[in-house]
Amino acid sequence: MKVRLLVSVLAIALTFASCSKDNDSKEEKKISKGTQVKNLYTFNKDNWVYFSFKKGVITIQDPENSLDWDIAFFAHYLKTNGGVSGKGEGGAIKTDSNDFDAVTSAPTEGYTQDVKGTMSYGSYPNLTEKKGTFSPIVSGDFETKTGYVSLSPNNIGKWPSVYAPTKYVYIIKTAKGEYVKFQVTDFYNDGAKPNYVTLSYLISKDGKF
Repeated sequence: MKVRLLVSVLAIALTFASCSKDNDSKEEKKISKGTQVKNLYTFNKDNWVYFSFKKGVITIQDPENSLDWDIAFFAHYLKTNGGVSGKGEGGAIKTDSNDFDAVTSAPTEGYTQDVKGTMSYGSYPNLTEKKGTFSPIVSGDFETKTGYVSLSPNNIGKWPSVYAPTKYVYIIKTAKGEYVKFQVTDFYNDGAKPNYVTLSYLISKDGKF
């Protein structure tokens, strides 16, 4: 399986020369329950950014064998701690909702584990490729129908520019088998720079939120 993914080095000067985050002045909806993390930087060219739903961003020495992390970011795609990515029970399923509070329970089955693929990144259209593992459900992609951010190079100079969060709500299984309701609502910081995600999540042992 080969998945082409576009990373944030998309000629930033061109991307943001005529657009500003201020153009989209809608106030972000506040969630009634759960944790919100703002401006989590996701693009480390040399490594993944590992995240624990109980500890936040953490450093992992042996990710393939560690149960300390639950998800990891590399720019706009994501992997879970399970399947080909780790020894945990990780997996993901996309719900039919964009309303975080409206999702009140987790499915007991139907979770998709990570896959191996070719990832492309760099300055579009001159992309660098490397092999990796990632979630085919949650990872961003060009005009994605399932991923947390949709990529559209034709939107350069517009808002929300190249990266448009889909705001889908997902259920992600943690490394230790708990359920997490998960949503990304932004992919830019206040200065309109990409790869700074705002995410919300709520952990449940029994799948009830």
